[in-house]
Amino acid sequence: FFFAVPSLHPPSPPRSPPRSAPPRLGVGRLRVSRISMREALETLVLNPASALTAAVAYGLMLRSGATFGSLLNPWGLSLPLWVAGYLAVRMALLGFVDGFVWALAPRLPALPSRVGPKPVFQHKINATDVAYLVVNSTVEYVFALQISHLLWFAPLVVRAPTSLSLLNGPLAFWMLLVVDDMLYAPLHRAMHLQAVYRWVHKHHHRNTFPARGYIDAANEHPVEQIAALCLHWVAVHVVAHTAGGHGAGG
Repeated sequence: FFFAVPSLHPPSPPRSPPRSAPPRLGVGRLRVSRISMREALETLVLNPASALTAAVAYGLMLRSGATFGSLLNPWGLSLPLWVAGYLAVRMALLGFVDGFVWALAPRLPALPSRVGPKPVFQHKINATDVAYLVVNSTVEYVFALQISHLLWFAPLVVRAPTSLSLLNGPLAFWMLLVVDDMLYAPLHRAMHLQAVYRWVHKHHHRNTFPARGYIDAANEHPVEQIAALCLHWVAVHVVAHTAGGHGAGG
């Protein structure tokens, strides 16, 4: 009876809502489970978007007469040099992007949506995220090899220092950013369509608090990564055929 009558209990003092500390910018403990590993396999392999991307890539390779080796290694590097280049690009990106974020972010005020009594949720890195990051980092490196090979050998890009002008240099670089954004905006819109979102773009929206620099920025489905880099490739050709392109401005 004593516990059934609330009036017999002395009122407890009201508690102030706990202040949530902003999450640390570290990666945290990696969660590897059978579920996340199975999810990585299913979303990478048993995915219609992945199958369509592979089919399109294979068709383009047949049309151009390219081989899988020339796709991955257009410069014909030896395996040790290829791996060394990959590691150098990784260290440069992680050192610059993550170093910049970790050095500057703690000194900036938090956004209004990131303060208050409600703790800020940050997605923990799991096996699916690691698989995506490894694949995307490889795709990025292959694209860097391809775009550098294009700028060095393609006839649509001039490379002589005396050929550099305002049009094919600074203006072409500005147009490259504009054209790329113009192409990416409808692609991003299409990724939010119901038929596409669950297969490709849904994973990227798990990062509700992207405070880990490159790790959160590149944590997306590889199909989305490949599509975005293909738009970069198209933008380079559009600008080169309109304003002209110089190797120094690319």
